[in-house]
Amino acid sequence: MQFWPFDPFFEIFGIFGIMFMIVPIFIFVIAIIIIVKVCQSSAQIAKGFTVQAPSYVIPERYQRGRSDGADMRTVRLPNTCPSCNAPLNQESIDWVGPLEAKCNYCGATIRAKFEAV
Repeated sequence: MQFWPFDPFFEIFGIFGIMFMIVPIFIFVIAIIIIVKVCQSSAQIAKGFTVQAPSYVIPERYQRGRSDGADMRTVRLPNTCPSCNAPLNQESIDWVGPLEAKCNYCGATIRAKFEAV
């Protein structure tokens, strides 16, 4: 008779014992995949930095905010220029239009994102 290490396990729990081993492993793997995907998507959202933009940068439809400040919004720019990969910082931004800034290195127009705070 050949010895199989799970023989006592099968004798006690039968096929339901296997289910109690496989299902938690399957749920654990699915949970890890979901956590990784959520972390990746939140990392993409948070890229860049927020800027206190002048009023002409904010589109007109968003300038009519509530007086109590409940509709606060901010402007987010990427950390680097998409054209030349030069670093951007808050002090050296030249705004050229609504939600558009100019790169000081290559002169490319950088599109800013308008988002709620």
